[in-house]
Amino acid sequence: MHLQNEKQPGEKTGKDEQNSYEEISEKRTSKLGYILLIIMVAFVIGVGETIFSDLAGIPERPVAPSSCVLSSVRNLESLTKYSTCQDRGVPFNDIDKKFGLDEKYNGIKPQLQEIASLNASIGSNNSEVRKLENDIQRLNRDYDLSLQEKMAGEKAIADKEDIKNEITSAKAKIGILQAEIRSLESKKGPLISQIRPSVQSIERSHQEAKDYFLGKAAWFRFKVFLLTLVFILPFFAFSVFFYFKLKRKNSPYTIIFTATTTAFSILFLQVVGVFLYDILPKEWLGRIFKFFMEAPFLRYVIYYGSVILVIGIFGGIVYYIQKKVFSPAKVAIRRLKDKKCPGCSFSLDSQHAFCPNCGLRLKEKCQHCGELRIKYLPHCPNCGTDEVGKISA
Repeated sequence: MHLQNEKQPGEKTGKDEQNSYEEISEKRTSKLGYILLIIMVAFVIGVGETIFSDLAGIPERPVAPSSCVLSSVRNLESLTKYSTCQDRGVPFNDIDKKFGLDEKYNGIKPQLQEIASLNASIGSNNSEVRKLENDIQRLNRDYDLSLQEKMAGEKAIADKEDIKNEITSAKAKIGILQAEIRSLESKKGPLISQIRPSVQSIERSHQEAKDYFLGKAAWFRFKVFLLTLVFILPFFAFSVFFYFKLKRKNSPYTIIFTATTTAFSILFLQVVGVFLYDILPKEWLGRIFKFFMEAPFLRYVIYYGSVILVIGIFGGIVYYIQKKVFSPAKVAIRRLKDKKCPGCSFSLDSQHAFCPNCGLRLKEKCQHCGELRIKYLPHCPNCGTDEVGKISA
């Protein structure tokens, strides 16, 4: 009579899928299964990271212009030890040669060497002057002590005349050294002025080379993004497809694809997140954030806005979980499983049609066969129909 309503074990209809109140705990696997799935997720992520690293090595990575070029010409006043980029183990690369940095840098090597030599001599003389000045301070203290001893009628430890001669000699040496320093400075100034246009030309060319490198680097990152996306997207789409397919069938194997989807989702989000981080104008965003933080009113807008945003995001997620897990229908099913009233949790007997504690209706007539059926369960135990009664308080 009711053969049209019969179905095979495990088979679900569209209505069953919409009104399924099966608990999450009933779909879990064993502890060993969890351990194996966690190992699988960690292994997939680890292999994915290794593959990402290998894919990043396929496109040719651009090389930045040599920084040693600027380190020599930007601090001419303090340049005391000159060495070429080649001496430092940093040969000129293709970008350097493309913008003529090698020729411009080599063109002022003699002047740089001479400036470095002059600065070294100036530094050495200044150190000697400081040493002599310290000696003079010490000699002055000895002279004052010797004078005090003589005034007190005591025998002086040091001879005042010898101390005076040493002071005079030290001051004379300081005068000679300072004259040499001025002479060296007078030679260095014209040299710096002579190569200043060349230095400015090198700085402009280096900035152009840097801009060119940044463009090449952006294109390199985009190619790496495409390669990693082409690799991970099929796996991600495949795992998501089978996850939802098995979930619709209420398959016990859904948890396997839950794990694989988790692993590939992490890798997919990493690829997209790194790409977005690379292309976002960080300096522009930084300036905007600094502007907001400097204005008191706007700063509090950020504070309050961030609090509201965090509460909205995390609170919304928890609200969604609570709504799905603790919906009235699912709460009723959980209590009925424990032989308790869906309304007040009072212990029930299977024969009860009403709760003896709160009077809640527990059973109603099946619209198909006319027999009593539990009001909150999706199927009639007598005819197997899937008519679901509305929950009433």
